[in-house]
Amino acid sequence: MKISIFIFSFVLFLFCYLTDGLSMLENLAICGSVYFFFDFLDNLGKRIVIMDLAIIMAALTCLVVPVIFYHVYTKENYMARLWIKYMPVPSDDYFTFAIPAIVAMAIGFRIPLGLGKLNISKNPTAYIDNVKKILSKKSSLGVYLIAAGVTSSLLDFLSPESLKQVFYFMAHLTFVGVFYVIYSPNKYKRIIAPSVILLMIGQTLVTGMFGDFVFMLACAIVLVMLGRKIALYKKVLVAIAGLFFILLLQSVKPEYRKKVWTQGSGADPSYYASLIVERIADPSIMLDPDKLFFVAVRMNHGWLVATTMYRVPAKFDFAHGETIWESIAAAIVPRFLWLDKPESGGKANLKRFWGFDLVGFSMNIGPLGEAYANFDVVGGIVFMFFYGLFFNLFLSYILKLTEKRPTLVLWIPFLFFYAIGVETDILTTTGSIVKGVFFTWIVFRAFRIAFRIDL
Repeated sequence: MKISIFIFSFVLFLFCYLTDGLSMLENLAICGSVYFFFDFLDNLGKRIVIMDLAIIMAALTCLVVPVIFYHVYTKENYMARLWIKYMPVPSDDYFTFAIPAIVAMAIGFRIPLGLGKLNISKNPTAYIDNVKKILSKKSSLGVYLIAAGVTSSLLDFLSPESLKQVFYFMAHLTFVGVFYVIYSPNKYKRIIAPSVILLMIGQTLVTGMFGDFVFMLACAIVLVMLGRKIALYKKVLVAIAGLFFILLLQSVKPEYRKKVWTQGSGADPSYYASLIVERIADPSIMLDPDKLFFVAVRMNHGWLVATTMYRVPAKFDFAHGETIWESIAAAIVPRFLWLDKPESGGKANLKRFWGFDLVGFSMNIGPLGEAYANFDVVGGIVFMFFYGLFFNLFLSYILKLTEKRPTLVLWIPFLFFYAIGVETDILTTTGSIVKGVFFTWIVFRAFRIAFRIDL
């Protein structure tokens, strides 16, 4: 199947190169993304492809959407010029870095590590079968985790700023608990699981943070599909529906957030539903150039990378690994030991590489932008390989631990939730892994000591 996917992508590249007006690198960006997309779908269910989601996200936001901006939302476009969202560096310069950097990251993610102590099972059903065996006599574990997560969500507003991260992690126990319920013999799981999903949708409507919900859903699909044999064409149809769903969410998000946040009206499910119905009844609304522009801007992480390339080293020097080492150190050292350690969220990088002071909103150059800003083109490409390899090693280690703790496989979506994002900084991706592992260990120990329960 992989050979067929490669041949299809190559033929598509030749066809596009001979017939359309895109450059060779732009065609390569699109056809390479097509290959990653179909390869991901082919592997879905055959192995744990959690980090392949990062490849898909990177391909979409750093390769495909930038092509649109190089040909549609250019400097001559009124909206792009008004909001200064056109690509600031030439197409060939951008894609000469972006394409090999993402390919290097993908190789790092996927390079086989089945040697010695990291020799892991290649049978996808073995992980789920072992989980079901453990949970066969522990049908209530998922309910306990869900209860802890829901309680934490309700009490979050009472928590002091210093404990916000802890309550955030605690709230995600709801997400983990659903997997425990699904793979347990709990007779009420057909009621519990949908109810929790509806609750999570309600939280999304209240906060307006649709990205978190989409990421959670994507991570959940990777786990739920494990061991299932489904024809590729069915996966493609579902994936297309999913992409339409994401486009739908992106198109209504600005209007909904404006009412929820700016007007202070609070969550309004009926208004949200009306926006969705409006788009479904008349899809041309989503294709309106002005509305589509803001959707495209939101999905164009390549603009942030290209702007970094425009400013470094012309206005700001390369960091030569400075922000990388700080991120790794900050992920390990607690704040009470390092009071002025860098904060996640992109603020420090925007100040360092753009000269911008972010106030009231979030923007981030991401791992790709940070790789370039530290090591230039060639060094950045090499770094992205080791960046992918880091998460590959971490995932392999977690899977190795499942031999003794089979239920750890149910925590993988939680542990790698931030790692799949390409719109956040390296401090966030590495820090979330370190903190997530420590938090998971604490939860396992707490249930063991307080309730005599092995999660």
